[in-house]
Amino acid sequence: MKQLLWLLVLITCVAQAQNVENPTNGIIILADDNNIDLVLKEYNRAFQTSEIEADQLSEGIWLFRSGDDKVLYAWCKVNRNIQSVSCNARVSNRVKPDDSRLSEQYYLDIIKAYDSWEVTTGGTDYSGNDIIIGVVDEGFDIAHEDLKNNIYNNPGEISSDNLDNDSNGYVDDINGWNQRTKRGIHDVKSHGTNVIGVLGAQGNNHLGIAGMNWNLKIVPVTAGSYVSDIIESYNYFLQVKKLFISSGGNKGIDLKVISYSGGLDEAFAKDYVAWCSMYDKLGAVGVLCVASTTNSDYDVEVKGDMPSTCTSPYLLVVNATNKADVKDPYTGYGNISVDIAAPGEKILSTDLASKGNYKTETGTSLSTPMVSGAAALLYSLKCAAFYEFVRDSGPEAALAIKDALIKGVDTKPSLTNKNTSGGRLNVLNSMNILLTAYCDQSLSPKGALSIKTVKYYDNILTLTYVTPDNSETLLKIYDSIGKEVFSKSFTPPFFGDKTLEVVLPKQLEGLYYFVSLINGKEISSKGFTAQDTRK
Repeated sequence: MKQLLWLLVLITCVAQAQNVENPTNGIIILADDNNIDLVLKEYNRAFQTSEIEADQLSEGIWLFRSGDDKVLYAWCKVNRNIQSVSCNARVSNRVKPDDSRLSEQYYLDIIKAYDSWEVTTGGTDYSGNDIIIGVVDEGFDIAHEDLKNNIYNNPGEISSDNLDNDSNGYVDDINGWNQRTKRGIHDVKSHGTNVIGVLGAQGNNHLGIAGMNWNLKIVPVTAGSYVSDIIESYNYFLQVKKLFISSGGNKGIDLKVISYSGGLDEAFAKDYVAWCSMYDKLGAVGVLCVASTTNSDYDVEVKGDMPSTCTSPYLLVVNATNKADVKDPYTGYGNISVDIAAPGEKILSTDLASKGNYKTETGTSLSTPMVSGAAALLYSLKCAAFYEFVRDSGPEAALAIKDALIKGVDTKPSLTNKNTSGGRLNVLNSMNILLTAYCDQSLSPKGALSIKTVKYYDNILTLTYVTPDNSETLLKIYDSIGKEVFSKSFTPPFFGDKTLEVVLPKQLEGLYYFVSLINGKEISSKGFTAQDTRK
């Protein structure tokens, strides 16, 4: 047994050296195909060996392997018959966008946005239709460099001609609507610009930040500061959605989510029935509304808050956590009226040019678009069954999205009895709930690289394993003296169990073997016997 443990350690060290310190992934060369035989002969003559593998990747492009990349690279670099040489470096999925200030968006990792973007980065549904989200606020800079490409453009409207070209009842609403002026030009304000940056700043565009959705469409509505203004703003969204439905999709807007980061402190729903009724009306046409609770640390069940205390099932109310991932001391709470938390402290978002285009802000105003953006992201799942469910059963789909967001949270002791979920947003968990329920899929487990089980029977090796991500992984098999007998690269699945079945080219001889998985700088090994290991 001690000998086996020693061999396991030895094999682990050998594998690490081969795959980290001295890679042998080969060299990619560009050369005339007619000269390849000559190149190989020259190499064999120079090194007195024929141990070089040459695989053609495409016309004029070859992969050479010799066991020592450094020597091979240096030799190929000076060979007159080789036009270009490059290392066969490991590539990775570019799920993390290239936005210049991405590293300052600490919350994206906390809520599992990066992992979620491996499934979808938002923008369109299964059928290619735009995901559209409405936002009510005091004003927006829709010409912002990181926002302008994600602002909805009404195809039936002509800008600034003072006409209702698309006959939807609103004049010049080409990029949303200004409830105060009853026209389409927005007041330019910081708060709304902050909000729409969190939920939908364009991702992967080399600029600023990444929103929860990289490429969705935002319909902004500039609203006044009274309850009537908020109701009228919601009504705009209600009318354009009803028009979309009644016209069979030829007019109006197929709105899925509305985000509102405002309200009234110390006010109860019983005194604002009309306001609360808007959430039921919008829900009836398949729209989920997301709203913030107060930025004051009190129990809304006792002291009240609007719209937090509205009881519509189509309303999702958000409070905030801080950078320590606990309930923030400034945020309101309620074990009946508040549903879910999201990071709200020092959130970097888009802002006015006069403030440097980007600024860090704090409050539930930033937590709320994070959740509404997550809801929009869920609508973009590329799954036929889920798409058909949303298309045919809009109100039920809105409730399913809300339910997935609430059930998918990471529970936090500091949020116990502070919201109905007892937790903070985890987009990946919510996504997995919907994939499992509607798409007959579930996300593969992730964690430290490990081999859980090994079974060998009838020349077939079967592994169950866990990897930290879905990047290419190397499998190697060694005999009892540490000699490599098999090697294979594979890509772990994103959905389902991580089980790998390998048919070996020949029967294993002897008794003891080891299998290793290598992923980047991580390695995991496990021993097995060349017998029937079925249980």
